[in-house]
Amino acid sequence: MNKVLIPTKLSNVAANTLKTAGYEVVQDADTPLEEQAAAHPDTVALIVRSEKVTPAIMDALPSLKLVIRAGAGYDNIDIVYARKKNVDVMNTPGANSNAVAEEVMAMILAYYRHIVQADATTREGLWEKKKYMGSELTKKTVGIIGLGNIGRNLVKRLQGFEPTLLGYDHFLARQRALNIGVTPTSIEDIFSQCDIITLHVPGGPSTHHMVNAELIDSMKDGAVLINCSRYGVVDEEALAAAKAAGKNIGYLTDVHPKDAPGEKPSASVADLILPHLAPTPGRPTRRRPSAPQNRWWPISLTETPPAW
Repeated sequence: MNKVLIPTKLSNVAANTLKTAGYEVVQDADTPLEEQAAAHPDTVALIVRSEKVTPAIMDALPSLKLVIRAGAGYDNIDIVYARKKNVDVMNTPGANSNAVAEEVMAMILAYYRHIVQADATTREGLWEKKKYMGSELTKKTVGIIGLGNIGRNLVKRLQGFEPTLLGYDHFLARQRALNIGVTPTSIEDIFSQCDIITLHVPGGPSTHHMVNAELIDSMKDGAVLINCSRYGVVDEEALAAAKAAGKNIGYLTDVHPKDAPGEKPSASVADLILPHLAPTPGRPTRRRPSAPQNRWWPISLTETPPAW
């Protein structure tokens, strides 16, 4: 019987579906992946979320034929080595898009209206109404970098606030952007013109420090940058330097080097920092595991990942 290893927290829908189809399923979210790989070398398929699938993991699984990322992106999987090992790699690019878009909206509103601070001081018995009046989101200019599933969902969520929407996407045709109400433009124009800039790009070498000192310096006074994509896309040292020099900009993020307890490098520079919440809400998590038969999207193993 073919064995599928699920070393992560997922609803049991995926496991039950696979068992019904005749697979042996081992699901263990507590034991480190390295230990599970050593204990189950006959695994033919691996379903992960943020767990890193390294060459060592693949070497420990000589029967491995397929790695599935239950989420968008695949930067936690060494797809170059997978190609060499003839291991297919697949993901679910739209599975958490609504959750991420909703989280971005929540972060924008919390930042603009000082929700976190106002809640804390009101609980203390203070009445700092004037201090925390905040700003309105309505009619702001919003730039979305990455108009994939998440970016397009965010466009829908924003439209009730009557914004001016600018967008950049390396792959989306200009007319398709216009059709959803977004004016396509350059990354440079987005950073220099927008009140809100939100990032929805893949991780990896091609986007590492994509948001550099030059782009940060070009941001408008009072603008806010949101990173709910991948850690490393923003040069946070350059961001910290700009803020230390007096630049009035905000930074909201939920991405970290590791999705685990511990000190967070972004804490000293971020105005709002959260755990990586968006990929893990109850409803989309239940929806995603049913995907192995009809929603797992293949990553090409004959080409290198596209550059942004």
